[in-house]
Amino acid sequence: MEQVLFTNFRINPAMTKIRSLGVLLILPLLSISIVSAYVEIPSANALTKRDYTSPNDQHLTALYGNTVVCGDHLCGPGEFSKLQQELNDAQTKKTNTTMHQNSMISNMTQQGTMSETMSMQSQDLGSVLKLSNANLPLVIPLVKGLYDGKDVYYITTEASDSNVANDLGKFTNFPVTFAPAIGKAPASALAQIYVFKNGVTGTGVLGFQPNVVDSIPGESKYSPLWKINFVEWKDPTSATVLGSDDDIISAFSQGKVTITPTNVVVNCPIVQWGGDKEGTIPAGHMKIRDAITESGDYGNAQVLNIDTQKMQVTFVTHRGFGPDGSTIYYIATDASQKGPADALGVVLANKTQATITGSSSADLYQFSNGIKGSGPLGFQSGVAGVKQGDPYYSPMWRIQVVTWKDPSIATVLENSHDLTSKSDLTTTMPAGFIVNCPFFGIYTVYAHMK
Repeated sequence: MEQVLFTNFRINPAMTKIRSLGVLLILPLLSISIVSAYVEIPSANALTKRDYTSPNDQHLTALYGNTVVCGDHLCGPGEFSKLQQELNDAQTKKTNTTMHQNSMISNMTQQGTMSETMSMQSQDLGSVLKLSNANLPLVIPLVKGLYDGKDVYYITTEASDSNVANDLGKFTNFPVTFAPAIGKAPASALAQIYVFKNGVTGTGVLGFQPNVVDSIPGESKYSPLWKINFVEWKDPTSATVLGSDDDIISAFSQGKVTITPTNVVVNCPIVQWGGDKEGTIPAGHMKIRDAITESGDYGNAQVLNIDTQKMQVTFVTHRGFGPDGSTIYYIATDASQKGPADALGVVLANKTQATITGSSSADLYQFSNGIKGSGPLGFQSGVAGVKQGDPYYSPMWRIQVVTWKDPSIATVLENSHDLTSKSDLTTTMPAGFIVNCPFFGIYTVYAHMK
């Protein structure tokens, strides 16, 4: 069937706008014995002094091209040179400390104090990785839709078609990422959204009535991954507002409208909903937290505020590393299993579990021990296998748990090369579930902070 794009239709200019979790993540380690295999790439040692004269060893963020980044901001005059020296000093100190600790362990073993040696090895002798701006508030526009005649409010973060991503970004006045990988999600992972091409004028993306969705959180068939279907009245003058998918199917059966399915998939997590007509699912919204902490604590809620008057929601974004070591930020909206969903305070979306074995999901590495930091398990921040702009980028993340065999020799791993170079010192196990974590660039986060 021919794919239909938003650009084929007129867009109304006026409408242009993740330590309880640690337990949940570590539990699979007790039952799963498969070690995740890495792609064979050049190795890199996190303790080796960096060669800042080499173009292949620079702390750059791809978003800025060849512009150097100092932590969470673009470097000021002379700042990068200072950062280089501080990093060299820190790495030299860490190397010397590790050598001293290994010497102590060797001496103690030779003296027969094995119990003390084991105690030392079990301690976390690593430092604490404190990333600045580990958590930041991100204001994202809400879009109103309908379900069973009641209002639902959702965000739009990715689309599988570049033109649709561009048009939706203009509609919400917020960047929507082109993510072709989600277009490969199996049908069993998708829900349906109906977009009106004509009929009653309203707040829909094409200037007509609000979009209609076929499910809400609380239903087993709910998914944030929606397949777009276009609805068109044969006689626009007789159009009425259709508030549910049942209404649309009925109108179709009566020959009043046409329904044109597309191959376009969008990631539109529902933030607030009005319940179903049977009353079996009550009105609700994503869990809200009271405050944001710089410590990086994920907490048990990911939303700070939902404002349906201003049509915006404020999420907590979490800082991590891209595959090249660049700074990335992401939010958490839903998970495919109840335990992780409850621990994070996000929506349960069982259907997204179907993406775990295919190319419509990607790997996000989180750490269960080692260097303490702002990651969800209390250790260093995670490392993503791909990032925005990569052809395999997807907000559907397969969580991979990285565990140091000897936490006392842990170092900070900040990119895919580091993960590979330390693979003989760590184990990597799939946690077995999917978390929907849309990524955002630094410019987007800073431009839309509350």
